[in-house]
Amino acid sequence: MSSRVPEGWVRIDLEEGVSALISGQSPNRKENRATGDAFGILKTTAIDWGRFDEKQNQEVLDDYEPNNKHLVLENDILITKAGPTHRVGVVAQARNLRSNVLLSGKMTALRVNDRFTPDFLTYALCQEEAQNHLKANTTGMASSQTNFTHDALLRVPILSPPLPEQKKIASILTSVDEVIENTQKQIDKLQDLKKATMNELLTSGIGHTEFKDSELGRIPKSWDVKTVGELYEETKHLTSDSNEMPLFSLTMKHGLVSKPDRYIRDFLITDTSKDNYKSVRKGELVMNPMNLRWGAISAHYGKFDVCVSKYYNVLRGRDDQTSTLFYEALFQSKRFLNMYEKIAIGTLEEKKRVHWSDFQNIKVPVPPMQEQQRMETVIEHFLANVSRVMDRNSKYKSLKKSLMQDLLTGKVRVTVN
Repeated sequence: MSSRVPEGWVRIDLEEGVSALISGQSPNRKENRATGDAFGILKTTAIDWGRFDEKQNQEVLDDYEPNNKHLVLENDILITKAGPTHRVGVVAQARNLRSNVLLSGKMTALRVNDRFTPDFLTYALCQEEAQNHLKANTTGMASSQTNFTHDALLRVPILSPPLPEQKKIASILTSVDEVIENTQKQIDKLQDLKKATMNELLTSGIGHTEFKDSELGRIPKSWDVKTVGELYEETKHLTSDSNEMPLFSLTMKHGLVSKPDRYIRDFLITDTSKDNYKSVRKGELVMNPMNLRWGAISAHYGKFDVCVSKYYNVLRGRDDQTSTLFYEALFQSKRFLNMYEKIAIGTLEEKKRVHWSDFQNIKVPVPPMQEQQRMETVIEHFLANVSRVMDRNSKYKSLKKSLMQDLLTGKVRVTVN
């Protein structure tokens, strides 16, 4: 942390610029989102970096009496204060509120006095110095259950420029946020269109006029029905022509495994490691049997073999009946995610898992290979479009990060008219 304070700025603790600090409660609530004039308790997912989504809430029970002091107001600065390490200290500003939403016990709302503008302080709390302070004062017995106290939050150091500079800095960063938000809306629309198209392809195929009844419902007449086990076998061992393989991580996002493309290190194969890892070859499917949706599956598209934890299932096609991209899309579809839920084993939701012995008995459609390949072309088109817009948004986010570092530290000074 630099001790340099730009001319005309001061370094103060957060508490000097806060008029109110409020936390909520976490009562039992309904599964559905609150609508109309009903009150909803915010979920921590309502708070994301630079984005606030008031729809991420659960309606209160009918006999719950909301306390107005927990009501989120326009321009409140919201911070997650309890949860997994990566989700603690996340900051967003409540804007354009349209519903009655209440703070949960896992978050805090800040209201500023005349030392800060809400916009500026929101960005300042996202900045590296503030986040490092929170991380240093976060406690917990496990990375999945961490938190910080209000005292720690109020001691966050903030570099405070005069109000005219605050407003100018916030205006610049807000304009970048608007570009990011608009680009994200493009991504969301493409994703929605992709889902609708995928649903049509995976149930009706391309250009069919004749259909038949099956165990899966109405499907094109030329399609077959088989079990996953008839199409795929599970590989159980670490096999490679080399003594070293790249080790990659698999990350979860929205119930799915992202492509295993984040390199960790070269992994030396030993007799011991063969029992702890499995190899994955191009075109094979990787299934994480344990996650919120209990069945995340993705394909490996890399040019060389990788190894993953023994706790993942690695699925290899038995013959040329399977198009990797088609079945990856099928296994990630809403219909199959709901099916995993039915065959999941376990009492606690976070401990449930799908066993290969059950998964292999799931019935799946088998279109002719030529049609699978035609559908692959459509899927690839959507993936390319989404990827292109996501890459553009990543560049905007990198620009914002660079601007924040320059503007919020005074390294680059703004001109105030």
